[in-house]
Amino acid sequence: MLTVPSVSLARESSSQQSFLVVGDTKFPLLPGDFPSLGLNSLKMRVVEDGTLSRYTERRFRADPAVRATDVFFGCPDDFESITGKWHYNCQQRRNLVYADALVAGWLWRPNGDTPAQPYINQYAHGIEDIHYEVRYDSVFMDRMYGPGGLSSALTAASYPGNPAGDQPRIPFPAGPPFAGTSGRPTTVTLNSWILPGNAEGIHGELNSWHVNNTGGLFTRHFVGRGPAPAGWVNPFGSDTGACFPFHPYYPDGRGPLRTGDYVLLRGPLWEDCWHGDPATVLDPWDTPPTRHHAWLEMHPIDWVVKFAEPGPNLRTGTTRCALCTPGTTGNQADWAVSVRPDFPPSSGTRRIEVRDVRHLEDLRNGMINRSGVRTVTTQVHTDHVDAAVSVAPTGGEQGRYKGCWIVDWRELDSRDRVWVDDQLPAGAQPFADADTWLWTADPKPFHGAVLHRSARADGGHQHYFLGATQTLQVAAADVLFAYVLLDPDTPPDEIMLQWRTTEWLHRAYWGADRLPWGTPGTTERRHLGPLPPSGEWIRLDIPAPAVGLGGAEINGMAFTLWGGAAVWDYAGVWSPIPKSGVLRATVNPANVLEGQSTVTVLVHDSGDGSPVAGRVLLEGSDVGATNTRITETYDPGYVTFTARCPGYADATAKLRVRKEPKPPPDRAGGQGQ
Repeated sequence: MLTVPSVSLARESSSQQSFLVVGDTKFPLLPGDFPSLGLNSLKMRVVEDGTLSRYTERRFRADPAVRATDVFFGCPDDFESITGKWHYNCQQRRNLVYADALVAGWLWRPNGDTPAQPYINQYAHGIEDIHYEVRYDSVFMDRMYGPGGLSSALTAASYPGNPAGDQPRIPFPAGPPFAGTSGRPTTVTLNSWILPGNAEGIHGELNSWHVNNTGGLFTRHFVGRGPAPAGWVNPFGSDTGACFPFHPYYPDGRGPLRTGDYVLLRGPLWEDCWHGDPATVLDPWDTPPTRHHAWLEMHPIDWVVKFAEPGPNLRTGTTRCALCTPGTTGNQADWAVSVRPDFPPSSGTRRIEVRDVRHLEDLRNGMINRSGVRTVTTQVHTDHVDAAVSVAPTGGEQGRYKGCWIVDWRELDSRDRVWVDDQLPAGAQPFADADTWLWTADPKPFHGAVLHRSARADGGHQHYFLGATQTLQVAAADVLFAYVLLDPDTPPDEIMLQWRTTEWLHRAYWGADRLPWGTPGTTERRHLGPLPPSGEWIRLDIPAPAVGLGGAEINGMAFTLWGGAAVWDYAGVWSPIPKSGVLRATVNPANVLEGQSTVTVLVHDSGDGSPVAGRVLLEGSDVGATNTRITETYDPGYVTFTARCPGYADATAKLRVRKEPKPPPDRAGGQGQ
């Protein structure tokens, strides 16, 4: 097995070192991590030696032996005195949901009032903590804790309440299914992670250790704890007495962390109650039977690490509805939202589309009043999903509804010419060797209504077609492509794509070199890298010259494996935007002050947008290369640059040069000196 699905446990056959593999990263596990995180050792994948060498190894915990959790739980409560309000920076165990959990997602700003993340929460007398708002990666959360996930730790967890113990605890699992006749959900879903006070993410906090007492009379203070534990650091000059187990902005040397970064958090799950008088109804959700208008936090954080985010075809869009009427009588309450991609396409010719939508309801007691639900709608569009809910009070109960929507995205390219999607091209004759042509909608296709499946088999097996009258024309600069999803439980050792012109002499393969056809290292058998990750849709791109197909006409294609199983979809050829032969020139910056300045004359082909190399002329003199920095002295007015590039007609670009502003007059009314 030379591939590992994202979010899995793996070790190589000759090693006892286990790893959590997420995307392109492997995190080494200690034996104590298995019971602490609730990891199931039966989920361990034993892979061939060398399989994990392609992954970047990252630390799974902070270096100091003393963790944030060790010192910020179970301390004395905050108190007030004549000198002010004193804070211990301590969390109470009665609010603990689970002691050691993992969350992956993006640092984000849930609303316009949220500052950029991470955020230093600082008062006049010191730093209280560092905030990390993280929007869930629903794929990671499901593969880690969902049905069949790596950890079962949270299936028995529960929320203690708001305030703790005021009402019956609610289970962490939000179901379905249910346990026997108790009606308790038994599966963890995205709803499990979202209390009525949360958005689609978790609020993380890293408490600060204060060496000395801080504050003055009647002010907010922090209780001094004395010298910080060994290895803890003080990175902020604004509070030289605040210490942390790692640098909050550079936790593992990579950074600084910024809004939009993909991170993994490790620490305890903790339910924070709505701040205020617990006897007061602060929100409609604060009335029985829930009393859980609260939010889930990771508080304190024991570790945070930044690494590569999932690709566009493994990203999801999420939104949640937590709709509750103020009372048991009154008007209908409405909620509506559009779920759109929160990331850009990877190139100017690509677009993000909806691939699938899942609507999950929170089935825990008190989260939905069925008799008060008027409408729940989901409308799927090409590039977004509209969701809406209306609830009304019944006279005896509030109108309540809590649920979430998860949208799977896919990235398509406007320059793709698709040849195989839902059916074979016209005139094609299907064949198979130790395999079959099986069109199916399971799993969800990458595109269209169906995909085609390679059977699970040992040795070489393939399905293919030839004789298509609807042929595929391939130009020299084109790139052939196909989408594949390798079976995560039985991935093949090798995958191969073959194309037929008059013979089957054009092949590309990934993984082990098991299939013997053609001369190795030539267009007849070109190796294009290791197997892609299993369990997700991957686009295989093959430059036409690499397999000898520049200028060819193709009438057949083969989908070939050695061992294992896979499904295929959406195959064809991508053609680049042709060059126009016309230059587009601009100056950056477009205006400067008089005197010496540095600018760049940006020169591109106006068709495909590619940069064009050449020279820049100013008043007939060569002043430098295109697309590089040029420093000159300019007088006020407009300056015209000329771009001269081989194979193109000259193009010009103008720079505006502004006068240096005069100084303001002095206090006596005269001119400043």
